[in-house]
Amino acid sequence: MLTASVLSVPKSAGEPSEDAAALDLARGRIAVCDGASRALASGPWARCLADRFVAAPPDDFGEEALACWVRAAAEEWSAGIRLPAEAPPYLSDAVARGSFATLLGVVVEAAPPGAGSVWWRAVAVGDTCLVALRAGAVVRSFPLDGPEQFTSAPALVPTSAGALPGALSTADVTSGACGVGDVLLVMTDALARWALGRAARGGEVWRFLTEVAPGDFEGEVRLLWRRGELEVDDVTLVRCGVVVGV
Repeated sequence: MLTASVLSVPKSAGEPSEDAAALDLARGRIAVCDGASRALASGPWARCLADRFVAAPPDDFGEEALACWVRAAAEEWSAGIRLPAEAPPYLSDAVARGSFATLLGVVVEAAPPGAGSVWWRAVAVGDTCLVALRAGAVVRSFPLDGPEQFTSAPALVPTSAGALPGALSTADVTSGACGVGDVLLVMTDALARWALGRAARGGEVWRFLTEVAPGDFEGEVRLLWRRGELEVDDVTLVRCGVVVGV
C-alpha cells in the first residue's frame, strides 16, 4: 500500500502554477509535469499530461508508444484552445507552435508474494526529478543526479507532432524496488536542483523534504526564496511512501 502527499507553491500568488501533479495510489501511478513558462497554455498542457498518465499511462515507455500517447494528449490539449475570430496573428502563430512541458511518470507495481517490496518504473523527459530514499539515503536520483546537470533549456514534451521524434528521443527510463519505510520524492526542477546541491554539501535536505509538514512547506519555500537559496519558480513536491508490505 502506498501513501502520498502533494505539496505545491506557485511562484506568483496572482497567477496559477504551471506545475501539475496527479496521483492514483490504488493503481500505483504518479505524475509530475512542469509547463514551460514562455509557451502558450503550458500549465494546461502540464495538467493534461499528468492527468492522462495516471488515468492511462503509455503501454510501454519506448519511443513509439510514448509518441502515440503524447499525440492523443496533444489532441485533448488542442481541443481546449479556442481563439476568437479577431485574435491577433501572433496568437495564431503561438497555437501553431504549440506548448511544452516536462514529464516524470512513475508506475508502482506489486512484487511477487513474499518479496516485501514493490517494483516501480519511471519515464522522464526534462528535468523534473525522482529521488528514491532508503533509511534517509539516496538509492536513485533520476534523470539527473547533480545540480550542475540542470540547464536553462531542458528537454520538453511538445504538443506539436512534428517536434515529437526529436523530443522523445531524449526520454529516460529506469526502474527499481522499494520496501516498507522507503520514500519516493518527485520534484520539479527548482526544488530538485536546490535539494541535490544541498545534499552534495552535506545538508540534511532529504530528512527535511520527507518530514516537513504540509502546512509549513510554503513558508519554508518562501524563506528560501527570500534568502536567495532557491530559484523563484513554481515548486511541486510529491512524497510517496510504502507503508504496508505486499
